[in-house]
Amino acid sequence: MTQRYQAIVEAFRGHLPHIRAVSFDVFDTLFLRVLHEPEALFDLLGLKLQINDFRQQRIAAQRLGFQRMHNDGRNEIHLGDIYSSMPSTLSSLAEHGAWEQRLEQLVLRVNPEVLALLEEARVAGKSIALTSDMYLPESFFRALVERAGLNIEHFLISSACNSTKRDNGELFIQLQQRLGVQPADILHVGDNPLGDVQRAQEKGLRCLHYQAPAFVGPGDTLDALSSIRLGLSRYGAYFPEKSCWWQLGWQFGGPILQEFLHWIQQQARLDQVDRILFVSRDGYLMHQLHQSSPGKHLDAYYLRGSRVSFTLAGLTEQNFLKHVTFLMSGANNITLEDLFSRIGLDLPDEQVLEDLGLSNATLLTKNSYERVQQFLIAMRPSLLKSAQQTRKGLYRHLLDLGIRDGMRIAFVDVGWSGTTQQAFQTACEGMFALDLTGYYLGLSEHSSKLASHKKIKLRAFTENTGASHAQSQALYRNRAVAELFFSAPHPTTIGYRLPSNEPLEFIEDRERGVDYNIATIVEEINQGISDFVIHSEQLYKDIDQAVTYSGALDNLLQLLDNPSQEQVRLIGEIYNWDAWASSENHHTYFACASRQSANHIKPDLWPAGWKALKS
Repeated sequence: MTQRYQAIVEAFRGHLPHIRAVSFDVFDTLFLRVLHEPEALFDLLGLKLQINDFRQQRIAAQRLGFQRMHNDGRNEIHLGDIYSSMPSTLSSLAEHGAWEQRLEQLVLRVNPEVLALLEEARVAGKSIALTSDMYLPESFFRALVERAGLNIEHFLISSACNSTKRDNGELFIQLQQRLGVQPADILHVGDNPLGDVQRAQEKGLRCLHYQAPAFVGPGDTLDALSSIRLGLSRYGAYFPEKSCWWQLGWQFGGPILQEFLHWIQQQARLDQVDRILFVSRDGYLMHQLHQSSPGKHLDAYYLRGSRVSFTLAGLTEQNFLKHVTFLMSGANNITLEDLFSRIGLDLPDEQVLEDLGLSNATLLTKNSYERVQQFLIAMRPSLLKSAQQTRKGLYRHLLDLGIRDGMRIAFVDVGWSGTTQQAFQTACEGMFALDLTGYYLGLSEHSSKLASHKKIKLRAFTENTGASHAQSQALYRNRAVAELFFSAPHPTTIGYRLPSNEPLEFIEDRERGVDYNIATIVEEINQGISDFVIHSEQLYKDIDQAVTYSGALDNLLQLLDNPSQEQVRLIGEIYNWDAWASSENHHTYFACASRQSANHIKPDLWPAGWKALKS
């Protein structure tokens, strides 16, 4: 529970023993629109009616409706005032406001934070009322609470009562009369400082100012569907019982995985692929989401493997020396034991190592690098034997996935330079003749350059969906944090084992030097992502719109490239996330100040997070 919400709960509980009834404001308090801004509803309705300037016409009609209200001597506007102020053909097309009411119902969600207060008041035996300044009819609100499964006794709606909170607080007088209690016996909860706080106090009611989580808005105006995506992503911040990792998954991982997956499926249809291979660990959740998505008819499988396992599977006497550099990469200050563990190879006996001036605990430094490299080269026979086993295991794994000669394969990875795809392609030589195309979220440089340099075919979501060069570079710079949303609750697969008459086994490399449960964090993030995608897919179905490729990358980059201090403190404390470079000897943080608990601190992985720490 955040400090903000804790303060709200404590204030609410402080009032509870002294009151007989609780009144809740509706919009932005008990209910939330999953929209970036309320007027985006008009854009959505315009999209439905195929009228580009519907927002402008709807706003203009509301101004005319207020004039009609004043001319009639009334205190509140009705929805009918608005639609009767439109051109008759437009009003008829919008069914005189019926379409607006339907869409409002679809984009409104109960606020879990305020719902918890309502339920607490209900248990305490307090009467419950809804009090709202709104042009929508009372029937709309009754249908809304029924749809949400709530039991509300009293409805004080300005359009039905011909009085408001905002003007002079007259609606609160009607509330008091309806409830038959003294003003001080009523607590009103709402978000508006004037209508919900000042006016309530002026009429003698107790009041609680509900303040929502703070959000950083986008710089540009959003289209209707982008507004929905951003609004829905923010909805995840209103679940106080959910972990901070779940909320990160919902808010930032959910939108980008949903868009990326839909792009993969669309591209796979265009490329007429025979199989989609979601590569571990990045593809773990995407494969699961694919299986329950509208595009699930496309054949897709989860490929267990990594650059390590594919490199080992493609290792031969002829190319061995070329791959030594990779096997030694990211090895600064890890031990000799770490080096061999991460490629699944046993070290010789301690006595043999001692004769060579080495030990399990030998650190890989500038001084020892050449000696360790020569030792690794001397271990060539053992490495090639292990590689042969890995190759056999990979072949069996691919057969189990239904891979056959001549297939067109979509090789799905999060990014960034095509090296894993290149290793897989090399490993498959002599096993299968495949037409392989990599599908990536983002790349280190343009796909045409990588394709030419690495002799592979690849596509990037960022390139195909109109991301700017600056956005692509920001994603790549802060890629380590992006990968939090593309992980699995199992360790990295670095090889395969084929026991006699037994199923294929996967050899795994676990993160070293960690004293927290990485799998738990992954599961929480993944659950948040899954919950968002399920919720979002249903919403798109309800409003009869297709998923578009807009908004999710901007949303993700808000976290990656412009994080809040709170986000940096949370994510920055993660260390040794990547098994390949992990060791008991140091902690590699995403972004944090020096820690006394680690023997060595390696540079931080998150440039924007580190910058935020120093600001």
